[in-house]
Amino acid sequence: LSKKENEEARRLLYDTEPKDVVIKKFQVELLGEDMHTLRDGQWLNDEVINFQIKMMMERMKRNFDNKSVPARNRVRCLFFNTFFYAKLSDNGRGYNYKSVRRWSKKQRLLVHESSVDKVISPVNVSDTHWCLAVINFQKKRFEYYDSLGADNYKCLENLKRYVGDEVKNYRGEDYDLSEWKYYIPKNIPEQKNGCDCGVFTAKYADYVSENRDFNFSQADMPYFRRRMALEIARGSML
Repeated sequence: LSKKENEEARRLLYDTEPKDVVIKKFQVELLGEDMHTLRDGQWLNDEVINFQIKMMMERMKRNFDNKSVPARNRVRCLFFNTFFYAKLSDNGRGYNYKSVRRWSKKQRLLVHESSVDKVISPVNVSDTHWCLAVINFQKKRFEYYDSLGADNYKCLENLKRYVGDEVKNYRGEDYDLSEWKYYIPKNIPEQKNGCDCGVFTAKYADYVSENRDFNFSQADMPYFRRRMALEIARGSML
């Protein structure tokens, strides 16, 4: 970031009043109090993560219109917000397809390789930790990215059931998932504190949605917080 951009980010993080409207976009108002969760040491809230997801969705559409973007980085993604997995998992109590069965239809996309390459969804674990779940049709696997290195096979099992239910519901057929794998990588960027999981989750989504290799670490989190503040204020991924 340039000196001017760093100054703008600092102002957004520390000089906005809680009820100041920073931006109105995607039928949402992001307030100063939302931006304050991007201050160093703070836990990101749903509003910030969901706004980032919306901007990634918009960027994806731009990428497909821009032939200078390498083909590898043009990935057909279905993005869900932070409430999707909470509903699918019945707030951690089990599995509830009925509560999300219209979510893909709202975006006019099928959860099927004919329509998407990846389905990307943040996961809130027990209201204390953010992670990222991905349904990867390109590699036929259910992926889980946790900056603390934990497993969550229940989440992946729910996603597997979800794909089967979606295809049954919208295509009227059984979907063969026998070759699909569960993928919970341990050699990914890890957090070294108790507050940056939301930033890691947002950056996992950012990179996964463009098939980019993770090349960041805990040391980059203060920079990413400032960058995310600028992106939100401008309404577009940098």
